[in-house]
Amino acid sequence: MRAGGEGLSRRICLAGLLSAVLCPLPDLAHAGAMPHVAAVDWAGAESLLAFGAVPLAVSDAATYREWLPDIALPAGVPDLGSRAEPNVELLTALRPDLILVSNWQANLRGVLGGIAPIEIVSIIVPRTDPLENARTALRTLSARLGREVKAEAYLATFESSLDDLARAMPDRARERPVYVGVLHEAGTQIFLYGPGSWVQPLMLRLGLRNALTRPTSVFGNALVDLAELAASPDAVLLYLDQGQRTRRAERALARSTLWQTLPMVREGRVRAIAPFYALGGIPSAWRCARLLHGALAQPARG
Repeated sequence: MRAGGEGLSRRICLAGLLSAVLCPLPDLAHAGAMPHVAAVDWAGAESLLAFGAVPLAVSDAATYREWLPDIALPAGVPDLGSRAEPNVELLTALRPDLILVSNWQANLRGVLGGIAPIEIVSIIVPRTDPLENARTALRTLSARLGREVKAEAYLATFESSLDDLARAMPDRARERPVYVGVLHEAGTQIFLYGPGSWVQPLMLRLGLRNALTRPTSVFGNALVDLAELAASPDAVLLYLDQGQRTRRAERALARSTLWQTLPMVREGRVRAIAPFYALGGIPSAWRCARLLHGALAQPARG
């Protein structure tokens, strides 16, 4: 599965949305010792770490450490394998008290529900504010584990940081619309983030204008042909560096006459930024805000 959610099927998506209501769960905050909570998606894992609870196990742990170094996963936390198909045998052997899944993984409830109670973390949900959903997820989990004070302190620092980043954003960065997205490997299209993702409210909070004006998918992104980027000739493009996938896309773009003729390319207004997890929680959103500021605070090249 592509980490930005681009390759997920509509079937999985609809299953996740229909299962977004949490099932009744025991009050783990009063269960004695700190409960063992496994996270099958990074949104749950990073939310736990934000208020000082170490996950019992995490899916795709190695990639998590590459993409979310700001909210570090301690060494030794077991890797459950793929987020789409976690290692059920390992998870059973670890005997968790609770398993966190994101709403796009709700089809896993039947498989994992026999191991431990399931809690669904819903971040990207149509017609809702994904950034507020991320705040709610953090508060809900912290209340479940009796870590409300730490969670509120984390959220307060996050909000203060957004204010600081907005104040520090150069005027020149506010003058141009900005595209934020992921290059398609074929080098002919790009997934751009917009309404429905928390990238959109973050951009507004930082005083930025999103150059994307077309409708987005249920994941808050849109697959756009390169030619459509010409509709906003004064825009800046920031694309996530996702390693080998991005290298393949860059090689294809280097051979593209269309790409080379775009004003943003000719004038040095295209930049790679480190990856962030667009389906994640508050730590991922905070990372995104810092990356946007870091890229746009630099003077244009060319």
